Amino acid sequence: MKLLSTLAVLAILTLVSFKIKDNTLQVKDYFAIPGPITYNKTPFNLSWSDHPNDTYYRQGYIPANEKEQTYTKMISVEAVIGAVNIKDIVKAKTNELDQRKQIDPLTNYQVIVNKATGEYLLDFVVSQSIGDKKAVVEWNAYRYVTLKNIPGKKGILLFSYSKRGYGNGTTNFLKSLKTERSTEINNFAAYKVPDVKLDR
Repeated sequence: MKLLSTLAVLAILTLVSFKIKDNTLQVKDYFAIPGPITYNKTPFNLSWSDHPNDTYYRQGYIPANEKEQTYTKMISVEAVIGAVNIKDIVKAKTNELDQRKQIDPLTNYQVIVNKATGEYLLDFVVSQSIGDKKAVVEWNAYRYVTLKNIPGKKGILLFSYSKRGYGNGTTNFLKSLKTERSTEINNFAAYKVPDVKLDR
């Protein structure tokens, strides 16, 4: 059961999703992270959280003036408990992105490995269209690190930053991303991953 649960979580963790937040999700800080999370001088407040099974936790943070359905910036923290390999998770994600290129030509990515820490950073862009127009363009930086400071627990922590452009704003979003992407990656890579605890 534990193995099946971990594999199910692996599938969830690698999905690209443009879905609106499920209104049944709670707002509970499973990770006991002191908030708000301040990044690039912007406070990100805990907006939603979820603990769908014994091995998977996730929660999202957005600026005070934004909503989950239409956010332009979001930080997420996710944890998978178990004997999960970072390389396997990253490979599953890049495989999914490769498949997505068949329906979303804008999809592109790169994987950056920090050999000193063993951390992986996945930088990628995806989009969703309505007819011949881009409805959403999304850029993400996913940092995969080994879960630490949880006695008796092994696992992977995903710390991610997401930015979106919508509708007529997607063209300007992509122009800005072209010039700012490297800086965004470097800034997020240098940011301290929050220390987490697990509160069931």
